[in-house]
Amino acid sequence: MSGGRGLGSRYFCTASRGLEQLLGEEVHRKLAASQVEQVSGKVFFTADADVKTLKSLKCAERLFLLVKKLPPIQMPRHKGKAVHVLQKCVIGESGKWLDVVAKWQTLQEFSKRQRCTSDITGTGIKRPLQQEDSGTWKRPKLELDEPLTTTLDEIPTGQYHLHAVIEGSCQSKVPMQTPPSPDELPNSKSQDAASCIDFRVSCRCSGRIAKVFTSQELGRAIGVALGRQMGWKAELRNPMLEVYVHLSDIHCVVGIPIVRLPLASRDYIKSAGLRSTVAWAMAYLADIKAGSLVLDPMCGLGTILLEAAKEWPNAYYHGIDNTASQLQVASANVCFAKLTNSIDLTRASVTELPLLAESIDVVICDIPFGKKFKISQDTKTIMPNILKEMVRVLSVNGTLVLLLSQELSLDIQHWQKTKSHQTNKGKLDDAQQNADTTPVEPSTHPAEKVDMENMSAAENEQAEVKREVLASLVPTGIFQVSLGVTEASIHRYKKISIT
Repeated sequence: MSGGRGLGSRYFCTASRGLEQLLGEEVHRKLAASQVEQVSGKVFFTADADVKTLKSLKCAERLFLLVKKLPPIQMPRHKGKAVHVLQKCVIGESGKWLDVVAKWQTLQEFSKRQRCTSDITGTGIKRPLQQEDSGTWKRPKLELDEPLTTTLDEIPTGQYHLHAVIEGSCQSKVPMQTPPSPDELPNSKSQDAASCIDFRVSCRCSGRIAKVFTSQELGRAIGVALGRQMGWKAELRNPMLEVYVHLSDIHCVVGIPIVRLPLASRDYIKSAGLRSTVAWAMAYLADIKAGSLVLDPMCGLGTILLEAAKEWPNAYYHGIDNTASQLQVASANVCFAKLTNSIDLTRASVTELPLLAESIDVVICDIPFGKKFKISQDTKTIMPNILKEMVRVLSVNGTLVLLLSQELSLDIQHWQKTKSHQTNKGKLDDAQQNADTTPVEPSTHPAEKVDMENMSAAENEQAEVKREVLASLVPTGIFQVSLGVTEASIHRYKKISIT
């Protein structure tokens, strides 16, 4: 390797379930990656890139150097034998670990040199930490020996058991059980550096293996064996190296995180709203062009606008929300990200947008689920009117991208099916219309009669709005996505002319 770049190094990223395809497209486009493989929650690829380029991925949650990827491990029924098989498969040869750790160290050193270079001003004077220069935000400096403040998302770890076992047996360096041959070692410097590593294991198990072992048991077994074989020391609070292990019915994956903080933790967002990877995915699906006018009519904290403006800076962005407190935080986010020249904010109702008809090229919106923030009206009831107003301001051939709860997603798909069914069915002939001539006795209660009439009028109005909206929208894709404990769907539409 030279210049901090891996010569075709093998990596993998974790992703929100449902975004694997979009992440695969991103690594192709940004990294010129090869051997891209998508599985549930992960994307594997080979790339020659430095840390700065790798960190430019916006759809990825976390980024790892791949140590190994194996088929599912066939575990013996005897638990003791199963542990031995597990340790042998997961750890393998010492030379492989030395090679991957050497690549990891080179990437870290190159990243550190980049930060040092960016800290020097034009006069040769070192810039103070987090000082602003030329209107751009300077990322806080993160040294290699800085404590780990976050752990792997949704990954239960075996750290506590690992500490209990290793504390008495592996605090001092232990000679390698199977020393690698000289040909296996990158060089003596890499060997010395690798032997001084302290580490911890983050383990996740699912499927059949989770019925036999807990993540804590697996973390303990892998950590003890790895420490003994490599001569590494366990350190839970501030490790130099973190080892990630995922065992499932699909594969066995072992990796080393390249950066400490998740890629999904944006340094330009002060107050997070929607998960940033999902917000970026929505903007990506909107196919924003240079000079496009982009609207988020229920912008909340402005996360979608921030992600879009950072990735596609040559467009113009407008956020609207009806809640003053939300707009206040959104404004603070825009200022923090130095995007005041790109993003405008306005207070208004989504059902009465203060915009001219067909004046917007792209509409992107996270329709509130009512879980994190309360909504004053039933979203399901007013959804036809919300869509009607979005369609009104959207230009012909414009793109509409919506993030919907599962319930709303099914409702809109039902509208579409109903529309298709009515179109195919056509008009009934006179005989069919008059087939049922059985008289129905009217209600004798005046108040009940009035209520039925009002309900019928409201239903007819809603049906008319739905027909009007669906007539001008052509669905171009539905993408299922996981928001942690909540499942959602991204719907994408193109507006067509109906005249």
